[in-house]
Amino acid sequence: MAKYSDIKHEDLIMKKAMDVFAEEGLKFFGIDKKVKDSSSTEIVVLEAKNLHMDYTFLMEDDTYIHVEFQTTDKGKEDLRRFRAYESLLSFQTSNDVVTYVVYSNGIHNTKSILQTGINEYNIKAISMYDKDGDIVIKEIEEKLNNNIKVTKQDLVALTFTPIMSSKLTKLDRIIKSIKIVKKITNEYRYDVESMLYAFADKFLDGKDLEKVKEEISMTKLGEMLVQDGIKKGEEKKAIEIAKTAIKEGMSDELIAKLTGLTESQVSIIRQSISN
Repeated sequence: MAKYSDIKHEDLIMKKAMDVFAEEGLKFFGIDKKVKDSSSTEIVVLEAKNLHMDYTFLMEDDTYIHVEFQTTDKGKEDLRRFRAYESLLSFQTSNDVVTYVVYSNGIHNTKSILQTGINEYNIKAISMYDKDGDIVIKEIEEKLNNNIKVTKQDLVALTFTPIMSSKLTKLDRIIKSIKIVKKITNEYRYDVESMLYAFADKFLDGKDLEKVKEEISMTKLGEMLVQDGIKKGEEKKAIEIAKTAIKEGMSDELIAKLTGLTESQVSIIRQSISN
């Protein structure tokens, strides 16, 4: 069983991908329109109740695309909530809204229509389970082998391979995807590596997670993480030395020179000890 049972972890990774890729992320989900503006995702309604939408985009045709990421499927309850978001946004902006709901966590065969009174409400349901991760990996590998440029949309797809359907295990998918990313020179490379590692942290544990850590350690991101770890370790050691020096009666100025900490940092440490 994976280390984290909270499936919101998966939800956050998908939102991170939208932050990074924006319009290309929309294209991956089949929304081929130009983004005019990324809109506020908070709607304030009566009774001071705030409704938080995952993402809203104002498109060039002045319609709104509303995207929700779901790791659970509550059926009608969710559809009623999405309808409320859509109705309020349309009322406040006087623009039409279309809602896309992206389901992960193995969810498929979802309901996209809500019958409510004499009305019918529709969403565009997208299941990550219906996408084939093996095909995504194969196509990007072929591009690299033939010196064809890997696009941003390819990277979006590669990022989501851990939650697509596949004949491979999640471990093998993540390892293969990391190996592919290592061959790509792209400004989004580190973002993709970090999101793949986040998926590994959610789904894997024990030896499997260690294998991913080993693979990540051989990337530029891995080098950055190691350096960050060393820096944090050095800071922790400096703080411990400062605590000992304070107890020995040394001045803040001298402790700062010995440890590399600032005098204000030493002063804060001194106060924490005395409290």
